[in-house]
Amino acid sequence: MRASVVLLLSFLFTACATPPVRPEGALRKVVVVASSRVDALPTATYREDMLGEGNPRTVIVGQTQAALSDRGFDVVGTRISQAPSPSIQEVVSFIEENQAEAAVVIMLSWVDVSALQALGRAEVVMDTAIIAPNGALQWRNETRSVSTLGLYQSQTDFRSYLRKAIIEAVNAVP
Repeated sequence: MRASVVLLLSFLFTACATPPVRPEGALRKVVVVASSRVDALPTATYREDMLGEGNPRTVIVGQTQAALSDRGFDVVGTRISQAPSPSIQEVVSFIEENQAEAAVVIMLSWVDVSALQALGRAEVVMDTAIIAPNGALQWRNETRSVSTLGLYQSQTDFRSYLRKAIIEAVNAVP
């Protein structure tokens, strides 16, 4: 009896752990190119200042890769573009280097955290696009997110509003 329960539980955990499968004909193998028109996020701690954790590009690329993987995409490469908006040549060459089907380009366009400390409110605008290997724009979306954080979270997890905005933008990717 005990062995059958253990076997049943192992099958259940295995079934729950399998990543989602993309539909037939949908994009699967992608690269991520992250950029930002915002040079630095407002920092709240000495650690963020010293370790460069106020750089939005590092948060964008890591969270985008995780969100796409959770949706069943195979992310074969990531790149942080130092330009406010990556060039088509940069994106196409990165697609070719990694033999991907397309690139998911995500850019932080604007962020307003002026009310974060007082009200726990942050506003973020993300621009997301899918670029084909030939450089053609296949899809584009602008996402405006308003996050309301609790006082504790707004003081300890200062970038959670940005992660929420990235997840919302990535969830719109077809």
